[in-house]
Amino acid sequence: MHFEFNDDQKEFRNHLSRFVDERVAPQAEALDESGDFPRQIMEELGELGYLGIKYPEEYGGAGLDEPHIYHAIFCEELARGSLGVGSALAMHTSTATFGLYKWGSEELKQRYLIPALQGKMVAAFGLTEPNAGSDAASIRTKAVRDGDDYVINGTKIFISNGTQANFVTIAARTAPGKGFDGISLLLVDTSTPGFSVGRRLEKFSNHCSDTAELALEDVRVPAANLLGEENMGLINLAQSLNDDRMMTAALSLGLSRAAFDASLRYSQEREQFGRPICKFQAVRFRLVDMLTRLESARLYTYYAASLADQGKDITKEAAMAKLMASEAANYICRMATQVHGGYGLMMEFPVQRFLRDSFFPLVAGGTTDIMKVIISKSLGI
Repeated sequence: MHFEFNDDQKEFRNHLSRFVDERVAPQAEALDESGDFPRQIMEELGELGYLGIKYPEEYGGAGLDEPHIYHAIFCEELARGSLGVGSALAMHTSTATFGLYKWGSEELKQRYLIPALQGKMVAAFGLTEPNAGSDAASIRTKAVRDGDDYVINGTKIFISNGTQANFVTIAARTAPGKGFDGISLLLVDTSTPGFSVGRRLEKFSNHCSDTAELALEDVRVPAANLLGEENMGLINLAQSLNDDRMMTAALSLGLSRAAFDASLRYSQEREQFGRPICKFQAVRFRLVDMLTRLESARLYTYYAASLADQGKDITKEAAMAKLMASEAANYICRMATQVHGGYGLMMEFPVQRFLRDSFFPLVAGGTTDIMKVIISKSLGI
């Protein structure tokens, strides 16, 4: 296993890092308190071309040869400034637009993908339902063919960007079957009659990445909005979910970096018993453990991204990257609270936000236990 950034990737990171330091990090606390969707940041990134990292130039994308590596850098850097901002925009630039690019018609791409990559539209991905969480194949939302349309009925929950989305890729059952058989993906414009946001769901973490419950009641969409072939959900969803897990792994890296950097700085500045607390073995060893987990997760995440750029199946690797990076982020943020002591519990320090946010990647993109199920299947057990 080997991975190393090339000069172009390093330059890309440096440019994006400056944007995060100037535009994202200074707003992080305010956005966390208000819970506002980071629309202005999104529009600025769209104007700068960052929202099209994974897509070709003909749709306003960057046309990069290694889009998965660049997108991982994008996710990591944004999450370093704010996991909420990173989560909202990573969903928009990855899972929520992937199906549209991969299987959508040229007309749909012109109408939705191009504005989305310009930051003028917000995208969401609707898979999870109240009774179909980890068991995503048990979705009950139905899409029934009626002439030149599909009529969709169902409810979705835990949908990132749900209150803001202009369009949502909806996973719906188009034929009877077990598991993912009989499931199709359909693009739904949120202005369509019968579509509504049931409610915005309040989380204790990741506040400015909104999460919603969506209701679809006799929502009629053109058959041309079908993404890919009908009933091909197993193949289509598998690729989308791999993207989602890689995105979550990279976001975890950014959060881990923010928590580690804050802890290192604080340990060098905070004095007790006449010397900086970083001089005490207990604190030094805690920082070493944090850094070791961070660097291990980073190496594997970018290794998995490089495999994806080579066109390889990364079902196992994406699950392992997500498992490793999300667990590392939660550990690092807990240790950051310990390094900060009493100040780690104070709202004036960002460490409390890091700790709260660190629980989001453990669940987003599939729980830790589900990742272990996926990985164990690769072992034949």
